[in-house]
Amino acid sequence: MSAYKGVKRLAVERPEWMPRVLACLECHKKYGEFAGNWVRKLLEEKEGKKIWFPGLRTLVSYGILKKVDTARGGRRAYYILIDPEGVEKALHELGYF
Repeated sequence: MSAYKGVKRLAVERPEWMPRVLACLECHKKYGEFAGNWVRKLLEEKEGKKIWFPGLRTLVSYGILKKVDTARGGRRAYYILIDPEGVEKALHELGYF
């Protein structure tokens, strides 16, 4: 499945995850490769409060992210967007921009 289709499917099946996709896109543009903790911190800054963050494995399962590395003794995973242009196009079509 393409990342574009993954975002479209996620918007229907799990719309509460869309802010995480937006934050991942922002982290991608800023860092390229990023950790889930960085995405959580970005969301907390935007929302102005602590949030529960279950990690990014769901976005991997939808074909949006790919895990590329681990650090800190396997406690921190790093991810990349598989198709940033496709993700951005889907978000645009869904009205998030």
